Amino acid sequence: MQPNFVVLTDFSLAAERARVYAAALATPLKADLHLIHVFLPQPITTEYGMVLPVLDDQYVPATRRSLQQVAASLPVHATAELLESDWPSAIEQALHQHHPLLLVSGLTATSGYLDEWLSNRTLPLVHQTGFPMLLVPEHLPDAAMHPPRRVVLALEADQAFTLEPAATAVIPVLQALECEIISVTVLPPGAPGGTGAGFAAAQACGLASATPGHELRPVLSELPASGVLQAVQELNADLLVLLDQGHGWMHKLVSGSVIDHVLRYTKVPVLLLSARPRE
Repeated sequence: MQPNFVVLTDFSLAAERARVYAAALATPLKADLHLIHVFLPQPITTEYGMVLPVLDDQYVPATRRSLQQVAASLPVHATAELLESDWPSAIEQALHQHHPLLLVSGLTATSGYLDEWLSNRTLPLVHQTGFPMLLVPEHLPDAAMHPPRRVVLALEADQAFTLEPAATAVIPVLQALECEIISVTVLPPGAPGGTGAGFAAAQACGLASATPGHELRPVLSELPASGVLQAVQELNADLLVLLDQGHGWMHKLVSGSVIDHVLRYTKVPVLLLSARPRE
C-alpha cells in the first residue's frame, strides 16, 4: 500500500496549517494525503425538545467540492472525503480504509480547558486508536513549513516503555527524514539522573540514536512541561515528540497534564506516540 497520512481537516486556520505542513512532510517521503472532514449535524435543544438544524440541501455537496478543490491545490497527491457520520465511527472508517503512517491535525490556540475541549477534539485519538498523531499549531509560520531537521524526544528517565504497534510505523518515517533526534528528560534541580531505563527503551525501539556520544540530556526544571518547552527552545528544535503513557510526570494533575500544558504553549509541531509502561 502507498504510504499515506490521514489529515483531519475542516476550514479553520489550524486545519489549513496542518494541510500545508503535512504536504511538506509527505513530499520527501512520496506519501499520499487523505483529507478527512467529519460532518454530522448536532441536535439543538429548544423549548420543544431536541431538534436538528435546518441545512441547505446544497451544503454537503458544496462542502465536498470545496474539500476536493483544497486537495487538488496541494503539491502532493491528495484525496478528500466528507464522512457523514458520528466522530468515532468516522475515525474508525478512515483508519480501516487507509492504514495511515500517522494522523495529522491542526492544533487550535485556546484560552482554557472548555475552549480546548470544544476546539481540539482530535487530542484523545492517540490514546484511543494507538496511531501516532501529529499536531500542527495554527500559528506555525510559513518559514517552518518543512520536514523537521532537529527533533526533541521527551522521556521519563526511569520509565521503560513499549510503543503501541501502530506507533512504531513512525520510526522509519523519522529515519527517512534523516533528522537529528535529541533525547531529553526533565529533572528538578539537585535530583539524581535516574536509571536511564527510558532512554534505553527509546534506543531499543529505534526512536533514539544508538550512536556513541548520543545520550539522554537532563533539563533542570521544577515543572516538567516548562522543562520540555525550554528544551525545544534552547536546542532550536522544529519538532517535539511526546509519549502518551497515561501515567507519570507526563500526566501529573497540577493544572492539567504535562501533555495538555505543552500543547497549549508549543510553537512547533508535536508528535504524540501511544506507549505503555514496561516494568
